[in-house]
Amino acid sequence: MHKVLALYPAPKDPAHFKKYYEGTHLPLAQQMPGLISSRHSFAIEGVGAPSPYFCIWEGAFADAAAMGAAMESPIGQKVAADVANYATGGVTLLHFDEQMPPQSTNGAKADAFNAGMQIRRDMFGPANSDKVIESATDFNRTLQELVTSYCFGEVWVRPQLDRRTRSMLTMALLVALNRPNQLKGHVRGAVKNGVTKDEIREVLLHAMIYAGVPAGVDSFNHATDVLKEMGLE
Repeated sequence: MHKVLALYPAPKDPAHFKKYYEGTHLPLAQQMPGLISSRHSFAIEGVGAPSPYFCIWEGAFADAAAMGAAMESPIGQKVAADVANYATGGVTLLHFDEQMPPQSTNGAKADAFNAGMQIRRDMFGPANSDKVIESATDFNRTLQELVTSYCFGEVWVRPQLDRRTRSMLTMALLVALNRPNQLKGHVRGAVKNGVTKDEIREVLLHAMIYAGVPAGVDSFNHATDVLKEMGLE
């Protein structure tokens, strides 16, 4: 596993940095091909003195070659060029290989669960994702753990398809399966993964051709509700 750290010093306008970074830059960065997982934090504390950093982003790729290809891709070039739009203090990038020690089956399961939780947090927000696990009952806890580990922690992390592509596939399948609640959630996740409103419309239209007009009409209604809540419609 190859990790990349982006270290941002204090910007001239912290409020602008946070709004632009989370609303524009991160959705763009999450489209980089080969990106397995990512996370960021503004809650940075120093030891013995204030931290020199305002924000830290961590991205994971299969290896250094995958990271290099991502940086050289059109999306990677856009990500690099976009830094000047919000990071007035610039950014420091650190690269390193993370050696994964041999693990037991339980360790592998824990890793899959943690990876799945990170993806859920990125797509659906930390509060909503953590609440689903914390509020699980004895009856449905196994289901939530399985969805987190198997669906998100083993399939969504695979580098052959980026999250943006997986979001579009998932929405199309949910239209065909007539799963409105799941569709609404994945419309939100798709926006976080960088899918535009126009692309969501095209996915729903395309799914309607194969799944039927009633399914397509319902899916547009459900997606419209979500986009209005997100201020995009």
